[in-house]
Amino acid sequence: MSEKTEAFTVTHSGVVEFRDGTYEKRAGSANWRVSPIPGFGAPVGPPLGQVKIYFEPVVNVPYVVHLSAQRLPTTPMLMANYGEADASGFVVHLFEPVATNTLQNGNFSFTVLCLGGQE
Repeated sequence: MSEKTEAFTVTHSGVVEFRDGTYEKRAGSANWRVSPIPGFGAPVGPPLGQVKIYFEPVVNVPYVVHLSAQRLPTTPMLMANYGEADASGFVVHLFEPVATNTLQNGNFSFTVLCLGGQE
């Protein structure tokens, strides 16, 4: 029995930095943006460990995300994962898993792999 396999293609990539109370795009491909999640956390103030990466334009093929937190002296145990993935993008959760088990702001990088490229 033969299996049909399709290749994944890197379509989006970037580095996001938490600076001066907000998340900023620092590097990467031009086809995405980072934004706080409306209604998450306090109405005024910085987002807390959770943002959304929006695709521009949307992605209409299956994709996976490779995500990595940047550990710094101020965030030595920082971890990252993603969820709520749909055609518009995905949500990134940054957290400190050992001492506090809470959301935490910090820097991260990601790569998006789309099945067969982007439509």
